[in-house]
Amino acid sequence: MDRDPVAFAWRTAPRQHAAAIVTAVGLGGPLVGLGLMLLRDLVDDLLGGRDPSERANFLHLHLPLPDRLGGGILTLVRGWPLADGMLAAWALGGLAAIALALAGLGWVVGRLCFAAQGHAVRHLRERATAAILGSGPAGREEARALAAQVGEGLRSVDGLLAVGILVPALAGGAALLAAAVAAVVAPRLVAAAAVGLVAITLARLLLLARGRRRATLRGQEAEAIALALGDLVRRLPAVRAHGTGSFETARLGHAATAARRALARAELALARARAPALALTVLLPTTVIATALWRGEGPGVSAGGLAALLGALTLAASLIATLLRQGELRQAALPAFREIARLVAALEGRARNARRTGPFLPLPAEGALVLSGVAAYDPASGERLTGLDFALTLPAHVAIVGPPGSGGRVLAALFTGQLEPTVGAVTYAGTDLRRTDPAERARRLAYVGGEPVLMAGSLLQNLLYGDLAFADGTVPDAAAEAPPPQAAHLEERLVEALTVTGLNRLVYARGLANQVARTLDPATVAAIVETRIALREALAREGAAHLIESFDPGRYNRQATVGENLLFGEPVGATFSEAQLAGHPFTRAVLEAEGLTRPMAEMGLSIARASAEIFSDLPDDHPLFEDFSLFPASERGFFEDLVARQPEATGWRRGPAGQRDRARLIGLSLRYSEIRHRFGLIDDAFEGRLVAARRTFASLLPASLRHAVEFYDPDQVTAAASLEENLLFGRIAQGEAGAGARVRTLMRQVLAERGLERTVYRLGLASRVDPRAAESSLATREGAFSPAERVAIDIARCLVRRPDLMVIGIPLEERGPAEIQAGLTRLRAACAGRGLVVCLPDERGLPPDRPFDLVLRTERNTVVGTADAPPARPEAAPGEPLAAAGGAALG
Repeated sequence: MDRDPVAFAWRTAPRQHAAAIVTAVGLGGPLVGLGLMLLRDLVDDLLGGRDPSERANFLHLHLPLPDRLGGGILTLVRGWPLADGMLAAWALGGLAAIALALAGLGWVVGRLCFAAQGHAVRHLRERATAAILGSGPAGREEARALAAQVGEGLRSVDGLLAVGILVPALAGGAALLAAAVAAVVAPRLVAAAAVGLVAITLARLLLLARGRRRATLRGQEAEAIALALGDLVRRLPAVRAHGTGSFETARLGHAATAARRALARAELALARARAPALALTVLLPTTVIATALWRGEGPGVSAGGLAALLGALTLAASLIATLLRQGELRQAALPAFREIARLVAALEGRARNARRTGPFLPLPAEGALVLSGVAAYDPASGERLTGLDFALTLPAHVAIVGPPGSGGRVLAALFTGQLEPTVGAVTYAGTDLRRTDPAERARRLAYVGGEPVLMAGSLLQNLLYGDLAFADGTVPDAAAEAPPPQAAHLEERLVEALTVTGLNRLVYARGLANQVARTLDPATVAAIVETRIALREALAREGAAHLIESFDPGRYNRQATVGENLLFGEPVGATFSEAQLAGHPFTRAVLEAEGLTRPMAEMGLSIARASAEIFSDLPDDHPLFEDFSLFPASERGFFEDLVARQPEATGWRRGPAGQRDRARLIGLSLRYSEIRHRFGLIDDAFEGRLVAARRTFASLLPASLRHAVEFYDPDQVTAAASLEENLLFGRIAQGEAGAGARVRTLMRQVLAERGLERTVYRLGLASRVDPRAAESSLATREGAFSPAERVAIDIARCLVRRPDLMVIGIPLEERGPAEIQAGLTRLRAACAGRGLVVCLPDERGLPPDRPFDLVLRTERNTVVGTADAPPARPEAAPGEPLAAAGGAALG
């Protein structure tokens, strides 16, 4: 790969760059020359600079010859005779036509340059993608560095990949055009034009060099100031303790003065460099005019010819300046691009070494997995294995038994080719796994190990990641009524994977918690509303109607917070979200109109005071504080300080500080629920006032804000709410134990009776996965998956594509033998007739009634023994939830 971005741009799209040069220089150059001739004729006609005998000739072209070539004038184009007064009209019309033609050429050249840039970016992306995919475990750090460097490199070469070839060609063409115009006007002007262009180039180079030096020093000064001030912040406790403020001021002043001296010298040098550049803006045209006025033995120079020459020189000087600026960009981009080229070469070298024995070989359909004199090391976990010599006849069910760190994960990765041996070879039916296609090997020899990786998208996309039906880049759609034609038996395979891993419950729960899609068909929307009514009837029949407090526009819902009662709907976007509701001007106006501003602030102060007292002995990360506190740990200090300085709701601070205090307290009040927090702050009268404020909020809401909230309607589906909230159209009573479980059990029965379970699963599969939230260790974070759920998703990915061999070598956790055995039973039933390898912490997880075909024991970085067992194939077991991560980490 080329280490120069300009050379890389040419090599990746030579035809586009060549076409752009031919179009811009080959067609644009003559057009510009013709325009200069028209300018010459127009100026001569307006100023009367022509000889009367030549006055009628339009676009004539004469070349004065030097004395050594015989002197005289060589007529290249005689021109066209025009009637008196018509030359100006023709010249102006010609200039307008040339302007339009140049605009069209500019559009064509722009398209060609952008196409060339697209080719270069695509080629760079493909090279980086191929290098990263072929990097292997040993090249993980280089792959990570390349991923970051490609983005930085593309930002630094912005524009170079498009016009890095064209600008030098244009600058050279403009210089040649200026020389040609000078030769046509008067040969003696060629030397003056050349000297002027060279002087402009040198002055510009000097200016750029001095400017670069000054920018470097300015950046260093800014960085030094930032570091010094940051260090001053770190020293503040010592400054306050020892009274060294004056010393620190003087110290920073001395350091700044020293840095300023170097910068002042660079700025002085830059000012000196500007002098010749400014002088040349006057000297160049003066020199050209003086040379034109000096007749000597040559012909005279007309005003029009002089104007054409000055125009050509201006164009050449402008393009030369652009070329020099591009050179600066190229120099700045070279380090990043060289680093990209180095990393790509290193990763491609690793890939070539892995395939040094020849092209990929097909993976055999079946056979024995043989390890011959194998030793391996996993840089990710630090585990290693040595002295491996044995064979597995597949399909077979194999257990690897050994404590964490004994090498079981390394052995599992060797079985699937995910880890290459440092010594020896792993073969499948006589074919070295290193010589097989990694994509085919991963599909047929599935591996679950390490930290599961989730992708941004829907849950369905994550579950089908790696399925051959979507290898062309198409995206599975959870809203589709039927799987795509290329995905044979997809639904059957997906249901099996979800049942075996226990993810069916997770998908169902996420379906109920997911927002109702706005694209649902009208029949489904009507079915949801009808199911809402059927659920109420079912609850009444079971004597459980009191477990749901319905949304009623005229009643306060005690299971909801004050803010939810005021809004009586679901916020759309962040405008009226819980964090923004109290501070929104419209909310404050409604509270003020209903006389609730002061009562809400007083209630917020009571909440803050009670919370500070209740949680005073609990740390910020205590579960009780996280579950029941109305303010987060990050705001705890603010409210405790507010309670200390504001014991009563009187004498508020004036100005913005007091407004901020009241807004924060009102925010606490809006998050308060009497049923949940039980501070005794809301009575029936206050509930009535809040219901009145609800009506005011809905009636006065301006049209510009109506998109920010979707109000509850008993006859409609609230798209911004979850499916469960739409079905309940209310809140589950929190005062009765087991209410939630009773309601959701009955809800599932009603959904099954009305045929809406499929809709629930579709919504669950369509739920979005945020990798940062999903992989967060905070279980309470929205969208987060537990470690067991992430592992289950990774296992389901492998089960969906039904591989020939399934290998599970994930980090082990403490689980009971009964959980491990139950999970193994379901997994072995799903892999009946196919190979399965699982890692277990000890023999307690081995099912006594269904022995494995082979048990491998790892200890002290080697396989210390094997135990063969009679072949047995498990029978299908009920789809109960699998054990969470650990043991075989199946759920």
